Amino acid sequence: MYNTFILNFSPFLSDPSPQRILEYVRGHAFTYQYLVPFSGTIIVKSTAGLELIVKSYTPFFQPSDFLLTQANPSFINGLLQSGYWDWINSNSPPALTSS
Repeated sequence: MYNTFILNFSPFLSDPSPQRILEYVRGHAFTYQYLVPFSGTIIVKSTAGLELIVKSYTPFFQPSDFLLTQANPSFINGLLQSGYWDWINSNSPPALTSS
């Protein structure tokens, strides 16, 4: 089963830049899949727990701020493309065709 996390950061950061953040998350050992619904937010699927991921992200982000929230897909709501909701709600996420 995969945990769902919402990573928030300022899309105006220069160090690390949003592109470097995306590359970091994409290549991170704990990342199973990820989705970028809009600037400054990456939704991550992982088998790792919140504390372990935060510990591994902290050195990369310092001295910038970030927020990582473990989310229960049953308690996430809003307006996103329908394919995104299928991915968020899946315990075994299908491959994404866009991000």
